[in-house]
Amino acid sequence: MSIPIRTISATAVATLAATALVALPAAATAKQYPWNATIDCGAGPVKVGSGNDIWSPLVDIETGHNYRPVAWRLKAGDKVIRARKPGKRTHKTMKCSYADQSASGTVTVLRRKP
Repeated sequence: MSIPIRTISATAVATLAATALVALPAAATAKQYPWNATIDCGAGPVKVGSGNDIWSPLVDIETGHNYRPVAWRLKAGDKVIRARKPGKRTHKTMKCSYADQSASGTVTVLRRKP
């Protein structure tokens, strides 16, 4: 029984591609962020990571989708944080619950583009 080299090569490439696609979500979850939190914008809780800047995007750890904050209302211990990004309007936004290691409250983010 003789199998053409071309068939073996195509099978090997397909196997490597499938393995890479399966490993991709695992690599995304392994990425470390300075802040990890859970937000809920109405479709269920989503684990996100973000940088140290309050206006840095909240990145969905599973899908990589960016949630771009425009306003915050948080309580961290006795401190209350209320901030709105300058120049951003409130239309085309959605309010999400937010909880991380040290604070909880709400974050207003820009809606996803359809």
